[in-house]
Amino acid sequence: MNIGERIDYRLKAIGISQAELARRVGVRQSTINGLIRGESRGSKHLHVIARILRTSPAYLTGETEDPAPDAPIMEPERPLQFVTMQVALPSEEALATMFRAMLRIVPENATEDERAQILARRLPAALSQLRDLAP
Repeated sequence: MNIGERIDYRLKAIGISQAELARRVGVRQSTINGLIRGESRGSKHLHVIARILRTSPAYLTGETEDPAPDAPIMEPERPLQFVTMQVALPSEEALATMFRAMLRIVPENATEDERAQILARRLPAALSQLRDLAP
């Protein structure tokens, strides 16, 4: 939905007319009608319009699909970037030795999540130390 469709939807949802919204905002009814018909893509009164329509400016502009006034704004999806590269790894035994050493630094009483975090944090450094062992 565009901004006009969202305003129109909220007008119907709370049961007021364009003229009443315009009166409450302090603009002419033609201004509200222009927003709804798409003649205008925004307004400096958008925050007031949203408050009167019991929604948020983010909903009216399409940043969220939730009309609740306190709805969180959706984060735009970040495009994935795929990279293909050749990687030369050391032998399986060298990797196993590295992993054994990494496991020794993990406290025995650590939860599974804590162990995973510790290992993930240490993995880049451990792999960089193996660089010279790569075939």
